[in-house]
Order: sequence, then structure tokens, then C-alpha cells
Amino acid sequence: MPPFQIIRPCDVTSAPPVEPVQLEPDYRRGDPPSPSGPFGPYVLSQELATTINVAIALDQPLLVTSEPGCGKTALAWAIAAQLGTTVLPFYIKSTSVARDLLYQMDTLRRFHDATTGDPAARDASRYVTYRALGEAIRSDRTYVVLIDEIDKASRDLPNDLLNELDRMELVVTEVDPPVSYRARAKHFVLITSNSERRLPAPFLRRCVYTHLEFPDAEMLAKIVALHCELPSQGFVGLCVRRFLELRSIGGLVKPPATGELIAWVRVLDRMGVEPAALEVATSGALPALEVLIKTIDDLRLVRGDAGLRGGGRGG
Repeated sequence: MPPFQIIRPCDVTSAPPVEPVQLEPDYRRGDPPSPSGPFGPYVLSQELATTINVAIALDQPLLVTSEPGCGKTALAWAIAAQLGTTVLPFYIKSTSVARDLLYQMDTLRRFHDATTGDPAARDASRYVTYRALGEAIRSDRTYVVLIDEIDKASRDLPNDLLNELDRMELVVTEVDPPVSYRARAKHFVLITSNSERRLPAPFLRRCVYTHLEFPDAEMLAKIVALHCELPSQGFVGLCVRRFLELRSIGGLVKPPATGELIAWVRVLDRMGVEPAALEVATSGALPALEVLIKTIDDLRLVRGDAGLRGGGRGG
């Protein structure tokens, strides 16, 4: 398939399909979503689809930034659905090193087996577990590799990954003799960052970059409608408006994000909150405010905006 005709803008993109894959890559509004995965449907704009296809055409990783909760991680499953494949995720920790994305060596278990006289301990390959990037490199099928929140790692990790991302090669040095693999299939690598720290310039140079801006009211209403089975679009619009009013309060430490809006709308629907009550409630007295506000400073700020400083219910 020619480049720039793989990923298409759509209102609904399925979660990872069950194999064998039978994919309708161009979902239109009104079509029922495919069986839900970890994130459900995804709204994919023309601009974002174009950026993804640039990364596909150049065979480079796509680095995606945004504030938390704007759909960076879920994007991996949206891309995988259209490519007819699945996601191999790796969630970065502060202690992660580059090798962790490739493989892990269970030296403790091998030592235990050796001390108990197990002959299997002689074969180091029995103690190797391949992780997301390493599994992709070894595989002959295409995967979407998700490297999530790379800004959590030490500064060395992105630079240490440069060769593997450039050449898609893997060498397991602990095995005697060492074994090496080179990617036989073309993979899509999606890297996310919350921009908590600056990434090294050599690493950035090897990536295609995009930033997910926070959705406007129209896009938020579309997202909520896809995730929440609500009878009234008017109620969705009202929820979005009140959500944006709350989010616009200056000085919030942690403004509520898209995922919290979806959860809030679901809670309001389950509680049976009437539109009239939601319309007249002050920001500090919004029902289920604890779904949206997550720090004590923000709770005090919101209640202060509503003239409820020091009172009201707990968050």
C-alpha cells in the first residue's frame, strides 16, 4: 500500500482486534465501534493522521507530547487497529534502562537453578525474556511498539536507544555465543512524553514529532458521545461546557483532562443528574466534583471561586 494511504482520519477507530484480523480501516461516524479494548474508540483528525503517515513513510518513531490524559497512549491502539496488528507496550519507570525495552535476563533464577544443581542453568538463553522492542525486532510480523512516558527515564535511556531505533537490531551478549536479531518486518514505534523534562537533541532528531492540543468543545463532545451511551446530545454539550468552565479557572495545579471528562459524564448519567441542576450549580458545587479535581489546592481554589471557601463536601 502506498505511503500516506494507510492511516485515515476517522471518528471511530477500534481497539486492537482479535486475531485473525479482519479490519475495516475507515470507520465513519455512526458505525458501531469494534469490540472495546483498553481504551475504546478514538477520534483521529486529518492533521494527526497525516503526521502518523509521515512517520510511516520515513520509517521513524513518532514522538507524541501533550498534557496527561489527552490520548497519547490510546493512540497506539488506534494506529494498530488501522494497520491490522496489535500493540507491544513498554511503560517507562524511573529505573528503566535501554536494555529493559529489549530483553531481561533472570540472573537470580539462573543462580538459584545453578546452586540446586539444575543442568538447565548451563543454557543462558532459557533465562532471557524479550520485551516490547526486542520482541518486535525478533518477529516476522508487524507490530506497533509503544514506549510510554519516556520523560520518566534517566537522560541516558533515549540516547542509549538510538542504535536500536535506527537499525532495529538486537544483540543478547549474556548468551554464549551471543545471539543477534535484525528486524524482518516494518514496525511502527510510538513514543509518548508528558514533557516533564527535555529530551536529548540527537534523540529528537531521529523522531517525527507531534503535540496533541487539548480538544475544543466540539471535539470533546464527539469524544464523549463515542464513549458514553447517552440519549441526549444536549446533555453532552452541557457537560462539556461546565467541564471547560471548570478547567478555565486560573491557577489549577492539575486541570481535568479528557479521560476525567468521560468518567465524569458516565458518573452523572449513573447518578441521574438532571440538566437543570447541572446548569445552575456553581463550579465548587458541581456533582461528583471529586472525579475532576484531584488535589487539595485545586479543590480549595475551585470552592473559593464559588464562594465556598472552607466549607462543603470533601473531594
